[in-house]
Amino acid sequence: MTDNLVEVGDLVKHFPITRGVVFQRRIGAVRAVDGVSFDVRRGETLGIVGESGCGKSTTARLMLALLEPTSGTIAFEGEDLRARKGERLKALRRDMQMIFQDPYSSLNPRKTVGSIIGEPFAVHGLHKGEGARRRAVAELMERVGLSPEHYNRHPHEFSGGQRQRIGVARALALEPKLIVADEPVSALDVSIQAQILNLLRQLQRELGLTLVLIAHDLAVVRHMCDRVAVMHLGKIVELADADELYRHPRHPYTRALLAAVPGAAAYSSSPSTSSSSSSSSS
Repeated sequence: MTDNLVEVGDLVKHFPITRGVVFQRRIGAVRAVDGVSFDVRRGETLGIVGESGCGKSTTARLMLALLEPTSGTIAFEGEDLRARKGERLKALRRDMQMIFQDPYSSLNPRKTVGSIIGEPFAVHGLHKGEGARRRAVAELMERVGLSPEHYNRHPHEFSGGQRQRIGVARALALEPKLIVADEPVSALDVSIQAQILNLLRQLQRELGLTLVLIAHDLAVVRHMCDRVAVMHLGKIVELADADELYRHPRHPYTRALLAAVPGAAAYSSSPSTSSSSSSSSS
């Protein structure tokens, strides 16, 4: 068995630009992802960072087969996702789940929290029967720090941080091997962001998850990720172990991102200075 859970090779996604209403003709394309290659190792946290519009979220959706790539390969546990259809793709998707960026728009306001978290069970035919499903949902709610007593409440009755915990519980429902978190804290107050990131790290340790964390802020992934991939204009311009990237950024774009982070001067200092800075910040 390979150490890589996911292997992405020369991945490309171009969105066509068309003109005309009835007779549309293609006049160009947006190169959202333009030849990206990387792997995700079992049990690690891989950060993908870059400014808005660089292709991070598109890459995340391509990884989970939520978008069809223009070209390239995506392998999950050695299986080519592009070659899998129907029930086999559905079975693979049980092992790959996503936490979305906006906890306000990613939850159906008409449904109760219990039905939102339990929906994956219904889709995949698990925990049949209302009693078994309710017990499974209650366990998930407790795991992410929510009260099972709020099973019948609706999303608007929760704060932003609580809504994101609902999204985390839904992602955990099928006991996945991989979770892709697409900017899971960018829509939250700064005071709540650390709570959600600490929850993800705790769940990863307890459940042996592999985590891909999408972010536009290098400071967010500073203490979360084992490796960091930096994206710019649809390409990965740098991929390195987190400590190495923060101390010795090689690409000018990476250095520019670090320069925009308050206190980032300590990242590229000597190892002893950087180490003391890291320990004091934790």
